[in-house]
Amino acid sequence: MGTGDERRRKIRYQRRLPVRFGTDAKMGGGTVLDISEAGLRIQSAETFPVNSIILVFVQFPRHTVRLRARVVWGGSDKEASSPTMGLTFTRPEPQLAKSYQEWCAEIKLLATQDGGDEDEAGAPSTAGSATAAAAPEAAAAGPAAPEPVRPARPAAPPQPEPKSPARRRLESRQGHTYDALFEKWPGRWELTIVQVPRQLGVDAPDFQDTFDDFKSAEDAFRAFVRDH
Repeated sequence: MGTGDERRRKIRYQRRLPVRFGTDAKMGGGTVLDISEAGLRIQSAETFPVNSIILVFVQFPRHTVRLRARVVWGGSDKEASSPTMGLTFTRPEPQLAKSYQEWCAEIKLLATQDGGDEDEAGAPSTAGSATAAAAPEAAAAGPAAPEPVRPARPAAPPQPEPKSPARRRLESRQGHTYDALFEKWPGRWELTIVQVPRQLGVDAPDFQDTFDDFKSAEDAFRAFVRDH
């Protein structure tokens, strides 16, 4: 981590993203008011004492980024109606910058397609659409020339199946962590999913089924985590 002056020089982006944060004993939810490579500011009714080390799950539209951060300040904020906390990351997280850049690129693309600008929350404006306004002129100009037919790309070769048993771990957008065990039997793959840490008194797996191949089992695991 750099010094306080270095952290303040990091570009901080004004964006609103859902976030979950806390410890194994206590979890809370809120909204990211702004975020940078060094830290973020959260608006939430749930707070933690200064210098607390907590886990933070920033929820981007396609996936969740898991971070470890320290609370550096907390209290009221003139820009927010509820309490806020300032957090600094305990170590650099390259995935955060990559996810944020991809999300901003998608928003800018949508804004360009809709002919609008981004609002304060980072979403494209719904006021006016240049594409819709140009539709009558395009129709008057007659049908467009057909696009040239492009040759289809060759199908990618099938990926080799892993050795059995294989294990995978994924985190859901809700902050839950799941372990998957893939076991190969004659003519099938068996998938067993359990949530970690295990709940007291729960011995049965959260999901168990068999599939014709490993890819089908892996797709089922990803679909399960996405829905939970």
